[in-house]
Amino acid sequence: MKFVVFAEDWGRHPSSTQHIFKVIAEQYQVTWFNSVGMRKPKLNLTDLGRVYSKLKLMLLNKKQLSAEKLLINTRNPLILPWHDRKWVARFNKRQIAKQLDLSSQEPIIYWISVPTAINMIQLRPQDSLIYYCGDDFSNLAGVDPQLIQESEARLIHQAHNIFVVSKVLLDKMPKHKTQLLEHGVDYTLFSQMKKTNSQLNSLNNIIGFYGSLSEWLDLELLIKLAKTRPQYHLLLIGKADIDISALVALPNVTYLAQVAHHQLASFSQHWQVSLLPFIDNGQIRACNPLKLKEYLAAGKPIVSSCFPAVERYKDSVLIARDHMGFIARVDYAMEISKNSSLDWRTYSQQLVKKHSWQQKAAFVIEQLV
Repeated sequence: MKFVVFAEDWGRHPSSTQHIFKVIAEQYQVTWFNSVGMRKPKLNLTDLGRVYSKLKLMLLNKKQLSAEKLLINTRNPLILPWHDRKWVARFNKRQIAKQLDLSSQEPIIYWISVPTAINMIQLRPQDSLIYYCGDDFSNLAGVDPQLIQESEARLIHQAHNIFVVSKVLLDKMPKHKTQLLEHGVDYTLFSQMKKTNSQLNSLNNIIGFYGSLSEWLDLELLIKLAKTRPQYHLLLIGKADIDISALVALPNVTYLAQVAHHQLASFSQHWQVSLLPFIDNGQIRACNPLKLKEYLAAGKPIVSSCFPAVERYKDSVLIARDHMGFIARVDYAMEISKNSSLDWRTYSQQLVKKHSWQQKAAFVIEQLV
């Protein structure tokens, strides 16, 4: 089988698609097209910087060559982000076709997790199309809603198979061709004990979160938590897309903008409590956060706001429905973490031991074969 993948930029962050195709690429040919964008750029410094970076890659058609990526053939074609214009769609289709051998009769399996990519592929009778839906794009911040809605509708209609990451998304798709494919976990990475990261050495009673610090993060809750529990130290790891200055100004808050994915376990295995502090919105209700299973594999007590994906783990995750409940559960989780007689780590890890990315990739291949 030959796969052509349209997803986010390879290596930019460890997405579920990247995890799955690291496994698939061990057996099958994979061509990966870096992000084709989900909105038209605006005249601001952030967008202009992003356009400049993308253009450099496109013009050079630069390929990543690190050891873990040698099996993935990454491409950066010169494409235009105005996907709703017919002449742009024609131009982009030609650009993509140049990167593929469409004269060959060998079937291609297109895997699309960025809906706008449907506007730039030429599906032949022998080809098949998979839509991997990891978000409720109608509620996703930072995209062009009309463009995404039109592209996704076309993608859903044309797709031969649809995989979704949550039951909320499952209910929105055609039942006859949609299956649930929840996120996996690099179980070995997060369960095997790592040496404590040196940046934790001077901290005590640590409550931690890693991931994107974006609009769906309950900033008000974290500020209230840090202020009302000065005896705890809040550690945040990840790129901040929102203003977190009021939070990081507090004396018991530490912020690390970037930590490599393979180093995260050296933090999460050794802080006392893991956090999932999200606001209640459409995007969060449809999500299945990668870090949930990673936290479980790390083995520390988890305190979470309430959303559907975490409900299935209600016997092992402390779920709160309001701010005061969240803070109270952090107190309880701290006591659990310090109680050496409780084998919380083993119990937590058993819940996700069978959810490796190898198992998820095998499920995908099984459905296609």
